[in-house]
Amino acid sequence: MENVMTTGMWWLTAAFILGITARFFKLPALIGFLAAGMLVEAFDIDHASMDELIEIVADLGVMLLLFTIGLKIKLNNILRPEILYTAGINMAAFTILAGGIVFVLSFTSLSLFSGLSLLSCALIGFSLSFSSTVFVVKILEERGELSSFHGKNAIAILVIQDIFAVLFMTLVSDKNPSWWALAIPIYLWAVRYLLNYLLSKSGHGELLTVFGFFATFVTGASVFEMVGLKPDLGALVIGMLMVNHRKSDELYDRMMGYKDFFLISFFIYVGLMGKLNWNIVIATLIIFPLMFIKGSLFMSLFSRFKIRARTAYLTSLSLSNFSEFALITGLVGYKAGWLSMEWITVFAMLMTLSFLVSSPFNAKAHDIFDKYRNQLLRLNTGGMYIDEEPKSIGDAQYMIVGYGSIGRPAFHYLKDELNLKTIAIDYNHEVVKKYKNRGVNINWGDSSNSIFWDSIDLSHLRLVFLAMSSHESNLSILHEILKIPNRRFKLAAFCNYPDEAKKLKELHVDYVYDFKLYQGEDFAEQALLKFNKEIKVL
Repeated sequence: MENVMTTGMWWLTAAFILGITARFFKLPALIGFLAAGMLVEAFDIDHASMDELIEIVADLGVMLLLFTIGLKIKLNNILRPEILYTAGINMAAFTILAGGIVFVLSFTSLSLFSGLSLLSCALIGFSLSFSSTVFVVKILEERGELSSFHGKNAIAILVIQDIFAVLFMTLVSDKNPSWWALAIPIYLWAVRYLLNYLLSKSGHGELLTVFGFFATFVTGASVFEMVGLKPDLGALVIGMLMVNHRKSDELYDRMMGYKDFFLISFFIYVGLMGKLNWNIVIATLIIFPLMFIKGSLFMSLFSRFKIRARTAYLTSLSLSNFSEFALITGLVGYKAGWLSMEWITVFAMLMTLSFLVSSPFNAKAHDIFDKYRNQLLRLNTGGMYIDEEPKSIGDAQYMIVGYGSIGRPAFHYLKDELNLKTIAIDYNHEVVKKYKNRGVNINWGDSSNSIFWDSIDLSHLRLVFLAMSSHESNLSILHEILKIPNRRFKLAAFCNYPDEAKKLKELHVDYVYDFKLYQGEDFAEQALLKFNKEIKVL
């Protein structure tokens, strides 16, 4: 026990130091976590006592990740032609392409490739066709774009890939689903009502946290595993059952912190995978460029389905990596005698290297688009797009960016109380459609897109409110607004913490509302106004 505690202490220390170092260089913290695992392995530090524990914690982190994703995903976001066809065609085409290249290399004298069967090559291609759910979600969270249109597209593709993963495991695994798996739809129909009732009664304290773990691991992962299905899929589906509950956002916020902590183990675990030799390094370097082909294929397919080039680019960039699922399929291939154990290490190295290379590109995604905007826009096929930017905001003088828990009351105060010409902009199609039908002056638009600001007449605008609940989202939008030449309108932004307020002020935001600082003042002010009104009435 003492050895486990000591090893765990060193790992957490390494993860924190390297994570904060990555932040210092403006890279995602997950790069530091990966480096922590790789250093432990490279210096041959004894970690045998921790291997099983860290693998378990990593699995828990992935399940919590999928559960929180489920809380944000509706079925109609997945069952769209551009998602189903893009996911299916990309997977089939990439499997054939990558498998074919490996098959050609099997006739060379390269150690790991020599003598591979056609089935082995197909398995390698299939394993590399998946994108990493963990990486994609973390990258989107870093940019505050998990709920954006391109973010939802990326998550929907990952869900389809996860379904393919379940089908594959069902076909090749020694443990086939039991006949009880046929009863899963009935189970889900019944447990949905139970979970929604329990969530309503769970309050806002520690019981809500316990409910989150109960829903993820007991009603989701464990039940699916008992009938021979992938437990990760169970966690995802259970989350999706509660997406429309009034407390789903609160539950999501509560579980995010736990998910982030458990996922540290996942990245450390990836960094620990296997020992290197020259054969593995050579195979990794030969196959790695296929990552860019995968991204290009995604972009080409999305562009064919009336999705604008920028959305296709951002979605494809986030999906341009290799997945942890390759380790699972690799182990299946190893047990079946199709692959050597060294290929498992190759998959781990490809995944790690794809994370390391993709992270800086994703961190600078918007800047890269702006730099190569003219070239990328050539992918646009013309006509109407699903994600068409607005051409006009009318004579609106005030714009609310983000029609959520912050933007909605701000909009109605300006519009209804002060009778000001106000428009709301949101990048959630469902929110826009819902409130547009109720007569709200709201348009769909991705305000972190430079094209959005180029497409509309800004001459009437006096003030833009950045009302996104995510600080990263507000910064991303602000980054594009600051590029507007001869801007006349003022800026107001919402934030939660003093360091966020400082950052916004450094970027010359005209008014920063620090929620934690001003909420007490607002409470007192509104109470006194109401009290004074009542006194006057009396």
